[in-house]
Amino acid sequence: MKTSNQLLVLLILVAATVVTAEAQQKDVFADPKNLKVLPKDIGSKELSETMKGFATGLGLRCESCHVGEPNTPLDTFDFASDDKPMKQKARLMLRMQNAINDQHVASLNEIESGERVPVRCVTCHRGRPKPKLIEDELDEQLARSGAEAAVDVYKKLREQFYGSHSYDFSEMSLPMYAQALAARGELDAAVEFATINTANFPGSYYSFFVLAELNAAMGQTSAAIESYERAVELNPRAKPFLEGRIKALTADND
Repeated sequence: MKTSNQLLVLLILVAATVVTAEAQQKDVFADPKNLKVLPKDIGSKELSETMKGFATGLGLRCESCHVGEPNTPLDTFDFASDDKPMKQKARLMLRMQNAINDQHVASLNEIESGERVPVRCVTCHRGRPKPKLIEDELDEQLARSGAEAAVDVYKKLREQFYGSHSYDFSEMSLPMYAQALAARGELDAAVEFATINTANFPGSYYSFFVLAELNAAMGQTSAAIESYERAVELNPRAKPFLEGRIKALTADND
């Protein structure tokens, strides 16, 4: 019993110490300095939530915009400093966001009244510092290092971000990208990405249709017919249309 009482007293003392420490901890969001876009009378809680929104919306940490070291207490940061360019860019982006919401989104009510969805950092950035679409990432790598490197980038991004909202890995994303590549004359890369999508979505009619069209454009008749036939299996209603494509290919090779 004595040991139990001693343990209880110890736990109470530890709890009291924690509460006292928390009470004495500096509120880094209280009395902010050097605010130029956010309201100067913004409350501590609202400022804290705003900063969390910035961080999660862009996938960044406090030290990205503010002067301070990673993984150190926030009360060691110099939040008032404007030394980091990212902070200056953030102000510009926040002004843009406010203008969109206050002017353009609000003007929609002049056309039709309704409940409006405000634009936020995450609307465009989707948890990434730069609001690039998957197509932007792939185009950059294609231009820099070619199709094989771009395919590797796609696979790595899909492995890392699949299930998040950062990039679009849905069924239609790669076929549409492949068609855009084909329109630019980059047929080899287009076939690569269309083929990947048939592996990712083996039940996708449109993926096999696009791959068949690309193979046909490259003169790969057997591969095109095979993909058209798979598309027919997946979407029997398209059979008359697709069989016309197959007959045309067969006739060209007679």
